[in-house]
Amino acid sequence: MRPRTMQLSKLASLLSVSALLAACGGAGALSGAFDTTWQNDGGQSISSVQRDLASASIPKGTGIAVGVVKGGLVASTLGGKSWKYTGAVDARPKITGDVVVATGDGQLFALDARTGQKLWSIASGGRSLRGAGDDGTYTVASLGALNGGQSRLVVIKRGGGVILDAEPEPEIGSPAIVGGIAFIPWGNQYVSAIDVTTGAERGRLLMRQQVTHAENLGGELFFGEAQLLHFDPKIGAAASGGGTLAALPKHELPGTPRWFAPGAEVQSPSASAPDRIRLIAKPLGDGKFENDRMAATYFRVAMGFGASDGELRWAKLVDSDILGGAAAKGGFAFCTSKGKVLLVDSASGARSGELDLGASVMSCEVQAGDFQVPSNAPEKTLAEQLGEVIATKDPQMVPAQRFLLAKLGTLKDDSVTKVLIDLASNTDTPPALYDDARKLLAERRAGADYMLKALEREYDFLDDVLLPPPVGPLADALAAMNETRAAEPLAHHLNDPSDTPDDIKRAAKALETLATPEQFDELKTFFALYRATASDDDIVAAVVSVAKAMLRVGGKEGESLVSEAAKDPLTNAEVQQALQGLEPPADKKPQAPAKKTAAN
Repeated sequence: MRPRTMQLSKLASLLSVSALLAACGGAGALSGAFDTTWQNDGGQSISSVQRDLASASIPKGTGIAVGVVKGGLVASTLGGKSWKYTGAVDARPKITGDVVVATGDGQLFALDARTGQKLWSIASGGRSLRGAGDDGTYTVASLGALNGGQSRLVVIKRGGGVILDAEPEPEIGSPAIVGGIAFIPWGNQYVSAIDVTTGAERGRLLMRQQVTHAENLGGELFFGEAQLLHFDPKIGAAASGGGTLAALPKHELPGTPRWFAPGAEVQSPSASAPDRIRLIAKPLGDGKFENDRMAATYFRVAMGFGASDGELRWAKLVDSDILGGAAAKGGFAFCTSKGKVLLVDSASGARSGELDLGASVMSCEVQAGDFQVPSNAPEKTLAEQLGEVIATKDPQMVPAQRFLLAKLGTLKDDSVTKVLIDLASNTDTPPALYDDARKLLAERRAGADYMLKALEREYDFLDDVLLPPPVGPLADALAAMNETRAAEPLAHHLNDPSDTPDDIKRAAKALETLATPEQFDELKTFFALYRATASDDDIVAAVVSVAKAMLRVGGKEGESLVSEAAKDPLTNAEVQQALQGLEPPADKKPQAPAKKTAAN
């Protein structure tokens, strides 16, 4: 019995080794792929692969949004058909072509993107999904450990048969597949093109930009991460820095959003801050972008920019964080944490439709496929859109609000002035935005009527007016515009105790040039009250400015009052010193101030 037992033991060991080899090699071991001794061939091998695949069909894919929820997935095609999947999900799913690939419960599985029906499932080997690609016949998937390492490459036929299963030594990124050729990024600069039926490397792409993704975007193949290289007849030139490269305009955007997460990392099923701060754009084969638009998200706002010129075109505020999105023909699809999928016109930012995943989601992935977003006319002007975003009360939005406020300040619309005034007059405005709004308001040279209207308002606790108007910035702007209609309200604000010393100083400075004889009484009152009691530098400066205005418009009376104050020992020392050097303007003859009548 013992010899028989030993024979069975040896047979079992051989079978175990065979099974392990099969698991590592599938239908054939990898041949030459990921060889670090490979020499740069000047793009010849990858060009050959491109020529061989020139007529291969790349699925445009199903337009769909897929959200991760506790206990599974919820999804809706962009056309409105919903489905659910029940089961654990341990990493971010990947939508590719017409399938959704995910891992959970120790399984790697694929679902039909249109129906949610499970297509196949295999053991994941304790690893989680990094990325996947599908060409309609084969699915290629990259897996790894949650904390990095343990790369696994697997290729599955649509029926569920595993034809390639390997554990490459280097970290591999998110793959794609076309015509049975799997494109596997690795080493941050290479993409190996592997024949999935033989495991042989048919060609290798060397990129001069970081590459961790191979992506099928709307039926076109791209490689990269921060920039995307198109798989076209120019692909061989990539080795020397050439090729058809799609690069988004450089911006100093809030939160420093990224286009793609690193493809060699497992993305958590729960969205983090970088998922809420993203760039979204769809490259075309010529290096340009769909609709000439890119979107940048920052928590609850999506901002639309020209992809060629980088100019801000629109801003869209939503009621919950944007966790994912995709650029489609005619617009964008944004998926929020509340499970809403908003369709937005790319030209105007107007809402074109809304879908509901039926539940709040932990994270969300969106693929546009061949879906076209219906066009819609603008709902609001750009100034109104920016004003809505800036006015929202959400502390985490302040960096985006400051960015948009700076953009708002460059617009010429009169309505911009009103938005700035409202921000600078609201007790709920965050301090950073309040200061920015006052600065921009002082630089405005449009919207004088809004400014004059604002100066009519005064602090009134009983009437719920809890802040006076931004008198100082308004005074700066109106003086620069030589708006003499501002003289009367500015003179009135000199004697308003609710105005700050800085505002009073700037109002007085404006009155040096804007005041007319009709404001002499207000000027005289302020001068009498503060020439002896000025308690800080701002009020001292205001008294001196008022004295200059009195000399210009007050005639002999104004000259006499200033002269006497300059000699009076009760006058504040700093004020007195400044007054002693003042004289009536040389180009202005003294004239008597206007006398107020009963009619006035």
